[in-house]
Amino acid sequence: MLGTALLFFPHKNDVKAFRFTGFSFDEATSTASLRYAFDDNVFFEETVCFCDAPPVAPERRKALEACLRLLHLAAGVSYYKAYIPSEILVETAPLNKEEADFFNTFYRSGLGEFSYRNAVLPRIDFPCADKSDRKPFDLKLSSRTVVPVGGGKDSIVTLETLKAAGRNPVLFSVGTPRPIKETIELSGLPSFRVVRKISPSLIELNAEGAKYGALNGHVPVTGIIAFILMAAAVLYDFSDVAMSNERSANVGNTQLNGVWVNHQWSKSLEFERSFARLTQSILPSFRYFSLLRPLSELSIARLFSKIKKYDAVFTSCNRAFRLDETKRLDRWCGECDKCRFVFLALAPFMPKSHLTEIFSANPLDDEAQTEGFKQLLGLSAFKPFECVGETQECILSFLKICRLPEWKDDKVVSALRAEIEGKWKERERELSDAIFSVSSDHAIPKEYEDVIGHFKI
Repeated sequence: MLGTALLFFPHKNDVKAFRFTGFSFDEATSTASLRYAFDDNVFFEETVCFCDAPPVAPERRKALEACLRLLHLAAGVSYYKAYIPSEILVETAPLNKEEADFFNTFYRSGLGEFSYRNAVLPRIDFPCADKSDRKPFDLKLSSRTVVPVGGGKDSIVTLETLKAAGRNPVLFSVGTPRPIKETIELSGLPSFRVVRKISPSLIELNAEGAKYGALNGHVPVTGIIAFILMAAAVLYDFSDVAMSNERSANVGNTQLNGVWVNHQWSKSLEFERSFARLTQSILPSFRYFSLLRPLSELSIARLFSKIKKYDAVFTSCNRAFRLDETKRLDRWCGECDKCRFVFLALAPFMPKSHLTEIFSANPLDDEAQTEGFKQLLGLSAFKPFECVGETQECILSFLKICRLPEWKDDKVVSALRAEIEGKWKERERELSDAIFSVSSDHAIPKEYEDVIGHFKI
């Protein structure tokens, strides 16, 4: 009943329970259907199509079902958040304690920014059975590395580093917005994709939410994609997922009731390790890790600047990836937190003329963007709720461009130079040593140690 039009929605105060009503997999179309409801009167159905997936071998069907069961639980966060009722009902197989603990954390931490912005504290308590042990599946996956591509600099560094180390990964994407499509084409590597379609009923509720007290906000999308990748590993037969999440993603933005709120929580090492523990109890031959975890955002920017061939196609601006394709920008807006950060991170490593050509703008010479850069530099508020680097990385990048004749007279640089240099100039070497170090705190398998060696430049 995907896309069924609803004449009305209940008010938030009248909703009692969020229900995980069921999931299924259509082998003819390689499409998973994930179904949810609020009480007995609001229903949602999301689909995930695994494009061009081979037929499911009989020995893989049970493992696939187990993976889709977890995906069903993870993707539900997008729907639960609308009314955040205190009762959660799982009408499929009951969760064991390990699973319930994982999803309690996944929802609480993954909805941290949502809770902060909406000034709510959801009561999240997944039910679990007293005894619901699950044995891992003895399914041997082929030794292949998959790299999810998002169209930005990070996944490009991952795939090109793997190629430089003599490995040829397979690329993966959720949909194919222009930056992703062109990155894949330039890489020359094979790829596969999935198409995720949010329930139209949720889109309608989000648009009309104010009438019904419904809430909207950030969800842990990367975490949902992790579960999609787990199911994809069974369908397409691969063992390893090399993500492109840097160590800066571990750092939160601010605190709510004494708990850190991290916009990038589902990109953090904390999530990565807890997800690995959960998946090992079901699919032991599946490995999910971030190849860029040892690096800072600034280190990745420096590596990316040496690659060059993707400069005309990459983008990290969220406006290029909007769900509504008619509202997508082609590349960079040049005025959001993401654009400001990527521009600042690349500025020390690229000629000014080239970088401004890439962005079709120069945010550092736009006086109206001074406040946005102050926030990145820790001079006001806290780190923006965005996938941006740590404050000290921004400070180091800013210190570097203050010494470069082509940048030092730009309006934002001129406005903030004295304050930043006064506070940090004497500590620049200390900052540089820490930021350009290669951390050993990661979950990368030993077989990839030779790849890590390519980061030491």
